[in-house]
Amino acid sequence: ADARAQMASGDWFDAAGAVLERDRVRAREVMLRFNTDPALSAEERVDLLRGLFGRLGEGTDVSLGAQVDYGYQTFMGRNCFFNFNCTFLDGAPITFGDDVGVGPGCSFVTPLHPLLARERARCEDAGGTGHVWERSLPITVESGVWIAANVTVNAGVTIGEGAVIGSGSVVTRDIPPRTLAYGNPCRPVRAITEADSVADALAEAGLV
Repeated sequence: ADARAQMASGDWFDAAGAVLERDRVRAREVMLRFNTDPALSAEERVDLLRGLFGRLGEGTDVSLGAQVDYGYQTFMGRNCFFNFNCTFLDGAPITFGDDVGVGPGCSFVTPLHPLLARERARCEDAGGTGHVWERSLPITVESGVWIAANVTVNAGVTIGEGAVIGSGSVVTRDIPPRTLAYGNPCRPVRAITEADSVADALAEAGLV
């Protein structure tokens, strides 16, 4: 438990420790079954994630191809949708509000590594035990956010309620609520307002 608390604290920790390695192996085994076992029903897939994730809200759908580091620090609210091949590197908590939509190929990446190569490389102490130094910062995606395809959200970022992130973006800084943002690095472009409503078009199509 101490290794997990150190990892979640935002301070430097040893990612090569035995406890965390066991956690990663378990997560890989669960996700391998989730992604490849054709005998699983939709309900059984949900049960697998509920047993691994910190939270999986009612009505939330995670598509095939998902991968996680640990799982227990990924928290998903209600009625979220994650399209194919999303990745959650949850050394620190990754928290999603309700009604979040995430396109295919998105990555949520909390780990940070030393910039100096000698400090980044795996090293062994006098007893032959290996060490890898990392720190992790949390990611928060608030309710009603839409993240388009192939977006990377970096460590320490909060995406505000109702924001939209354009495809291919690399989100390195916080994004304000109800903002359209895109690019590499991702930047706010403009506010999302009632002028963006498609209610008239839906009515014309007989959908509402």
